[in-house]
Amino acid sequence: MDERPERAGRIAGVAASEGVAVGPAFVHVAERLEPERERITAKAVEAELERFQGAAEAVVRRLSETGDRLRESGSEEEAGIFEAHVEMARDPEIHSEVEERVRRLESPEAAVLAVGEEYAAIFAAMEDEYMAARADDVRDVSNQIAAELVGSRAAGLEALQTPSVILAHNLAPSDTARVPKGMALGFVTAEGSGTSHVSIMARSMGIPAVVGVGAALEALLEAETVAVEGGEGYAVADPDPETVAEFERKREAIAGERAALEEYKHVEARTRDGRRIEVSANLGSVDEAAEALSWGAEGVGLFRTEFLFMERDELPSEDEQYEAYREVAEAFGEKPVIVRTLDVGGDKDLPGVEVHEEENPFLGWRGIRMSLDVPELFKPQLRAILRAATAGNLKVMFPMVVDVEELRAASRVLDECREELEGEGKETGPLEVGVMIETPAAAVCAAHLAPEVAFFSIGTNDLVQYTLAADRGNERLRRLQSADHPAVLELIKYTCEAAREAGILVGVCGEAAGEPALIPRLVELGVGELSMSAPSIPRAKKIVSRL
Repeated sequence: MDERPERAGRIAGVAASEGVAVGPAFVHVAERLEPERERITAKAVEAELERFQGAAEAVVRRLSETGDRLRESGSEEEAGIFEAHVEMARDPEIHSEVEERVRRLESPEAAVLAVGEEYAAIFAAMEDEYMAARADDVRDVSNQIAAELVGSRAAGLEALQTPSVILAHNLAPSDTARVPKGMALGFVTAEGSGTSHVSIMARSMGIPAVVGVGAALEALLEAETVAVEGGEGYAVADPDPETVAEFERKREAIAGERAALEEYKHVEARTRDGRRIEVSANLGSVDEAAEALSWGAEGVGLFRTEFLFMERDELPSEDEQYEAYREVAEAFGEKPVIVRTLDVGGDKDLPGVEVHEEENPFLGWRGIRMSLDVPELFKPQLRAILRAATAGNLKVMFPMVVDVEELRAASRVLDECREELEGEGKETGPLEVGVMIETPAAAVCAAHLAPEVAFFSIGTNDLVQYTLAADRGNERLRRLQSADHPAVLELIKYTCEAAREAGILVGVCGEAAGEPALIPRLVELGVGELSMSAPSIPRAKKIVSRL
């Protein structure tokens, strides 16, 4: 477990993007956008709505141009971020709510900021770290539209002329895109996580980044020079000559390692004694498929489907879901793609789904519990997955299962959906069924679950949280947020033993799957598949090949 904060001079945070850098500090203070006026007159409503539409269109054009430029340069993952922002800027539900507020005589800039904050709060409250990190994206897009309305574009980053380490409370994708090429040596932010877009952008740009340093950022703001260690997750203010020399040695070693990792991208991962370990990617949307394949993904160990259900006033249709699942299945061909059914909690508003306030929604009505209670939510998703299974090697995985009865109930619904589709003359494909082992109950009962499924997938993020009673979003409990805790490893061991006895595959799709120090232990315990963020794949293959 990480004890770096005790070392003098180091500002510890989240290791977001590997690499090291030493350079002059550049402090980016994003000006908080405040609407110049809150109210408008009734006579001005139509003109103000036209202004809003014009501002949204201007932002869409700017985002589209940035995305196209990134795609032309081969930066697929970064381009995908901007394409997602274009969709947010065009979102009909957001537009509808802004229009409603303007017709109630609220200024369009105040309205778009308020609506953006409402949607950001929905994402921020989500249990899934990837989805929670999308709150910053909603704020970024709404702020850009509001800035367009008031004629205020953020400045500063575009004018950067000296390669520097950029310090900021937070950095949105639109911020990082404004940095001139070669001018960012590294990022250090007070906010952020390993799945926030500042982290994704930094990894895609090959720039070291440390995020989530919190109030400790203040200690860096007065520094002339900052050193960033993105692989270990710390920064140093005004490093002494010895530290600078150490960082230079690290930089040379990292450059050599990156070159060596290229050869592992597109090879099968096997241990030295020939044991096959699948190294797959976690996907948050359809747009990420091509990027994952470019890094050498041997399949998809976790395809989150929540992106289809968010930011809309009606549930996605069966056909819409089918198209998304089919597209990913076709992209990966014979490689396995594990689709996780909807995993949101009862604290999220889903169209047409009646929810009640819960004292602790993360221990409440979520995952398979919600799906089983709401057939109109569950059945269209299962029907879409069954239909898309004809296009590739799809598998389905049920989240938050705690006992055999839940699994059997979900499997019965799946069987019903197949019978319905066949009765309608619609083709379905073969579909293996698995469960996520993310609760201590599921791990302890793994021997009872294993004969009922084709595979297990251990979600270490939630398994750690529930086993150690430590909210993974609580910065004070960072010491208790690692899968290398003996209690968590013991539950993984139970799960692997049950899988081995039943002759089924067991994978890991949580953060632990990509952690270099944990990979040998997981393989030793019996894990046969590791699923992680795409850029981590080559290193994981290299580690496996040397075991």
